Amino acid sequence: MSQSKDEKPFQITDRRFWVQDDSAVEKARVKKRQYPSVVEELAARTELAEQRLKEKLQQLDKENEAFRLRLSQEMDKRLQHEKIELLNDFLELVDNFERALQAQENSSLKDLKEGLRLNLKLFLDKLQSIGIESMDLLHQPFDPHEAEAVDIVPVEDASLDQKVVEVLQRGYRWKDQLLRVAKVRIGQFRPKKPVASEGTTEAPS
Repeated sequence: MSQSKDEKPFQITDRRFWVQDDSAVEKARVKKRQYPSVVEELAARTELAEQRLKEKLQQLDKENEAFRLRLSQEMDKRLQHEKIELLNDFLELVDNFERALQAQENSSLKDLKEGLRLNLKLFLDKLQSIGIESMDLLHQPFDPHEAEAVDIVPVEDASLDQKVVEVLQRGYRWKDQLLRVAKVRIGQFRPKKPVASEGTTEAPS
């Protein structure tokens, strides 16, 4: 069958967009998913906060170390000052004993005894000023935590039974701490035996 000269040839046009424009193929591809900018900003802020916290902790450590060092130095100075004051008190006692020895030739035994008593009182006062006190245990019930019994002596007074009747060596406390136990003698009650009158005879049993 012959085709007429006036008839146009049949044409097929492919209208799919990737055929019409090659660049559309690239646009149609799924892009790689990226983190949202909000998440990135939050992560950056968190990292910055952690860094600042770390720097702050390091600064606090340095300040605490400097404070401890300064406090230790101040305590050392204070202890040194207290030691010097205590030593000066002992030197005062030494001066008093030297004066007593120098005046011994012109002093009576009574004066020398009085000088020693005053020096002892001064020494005990110095000890008390730093918290050291002697324990007054005479005629007190015996306490093995405060005293060591070196002897037991008979007593005729029942009120002195198991009590300290003589202090051989003083005990001392420093504040609430026991420095040294005392050495004492304690009494043990023994009633006095009645003395039989002369000329009396026992009744026969």
